[in-house]
Amino acid sequence: MLLNFTYYDNYVDLVRMELNAIASVAVDQPPSKFAILGSGPLPLTSLCIVQTSKLRDHPSVSVLNVDYDPDAISASSELCRKLGHNAASMRFHCADAKSKSLDLYDFDVVYLAALVGISNEQKNNTVLEVVTRMRPGALLLLRSAHSLRGLMYPVVELTDEMACIGLKPLLVVHPYNHIVNSIIVARVAFPSSCRF
Repeated sequence: MLLNFTYYDNYVDLVRMELNAIASVAVDQPPSKFAILGSGPLPLTSLCIVQTSKLRDHPSVSVLNVDYDPDAISASSELCRKLGHNAASMRFHCADAKSKSLDLYDFDVVYLAALVGISNEQKNNTVLEVVTRMRPGALLLLRSAHSLRGLMYPVVELTDEMACIGLKPLLVVHPYNHIVNSIIVARVAFPSSCRF
C-alpha cells in the first residue's frame, strides 16, 4: 500500500540520509527514542525510521508522533495499527510543537518537520521553545531547504539566539539529488549567558 505512494522512495532516501547524518555525530550509541514534531496524517518519516533501524539491527527504536491536528493523529494512528506497528514502536500525541506540556526530555532525537512553522520567525520561535524542553546531549534534526527548494519549504536560519539557548549545530546537509529537504543536526548543550 505505502509503496504506491508517489513520494515513498523520496522519504526512504531522506530518512536514510538523516539517520546516517545522526550516526556520524552520535557515535557512542545509536539513538533509540525519537519524537517527530509535525508527523502529519501519513507518518512516513516514523515508519521509515522504524523500518531502517530494524534493518540496522536496532529493533528497540520507538517513535512518538506529534501533530497539532487531531484528525492527522487519528489517521496516522489508524494507519500504523493496520500496518501492524505495536504501541512499543509507535505512539501518537495531539499537541502543538510549542506546547510547554509536551515533554521532550527523554528523547535522543527530536525531529522538527519542514512545515512546522511556515515563516522563518515561526520556525525560529518553535525551535527556541522545543530546545528548552530537551535534555542536554539530545539531538535536534531540523528539516529545511536550500536554494530554489526554499520555494517549497521554509529555510531554517541558525541564529545567535539559538546558540544562546544551547543549540550547537553539528552538521548541515544540502543534497543535490532527488531529495528535496536539507537537514540541520544540532546538539542541545547547556545555555550560555548571552543577552539580547
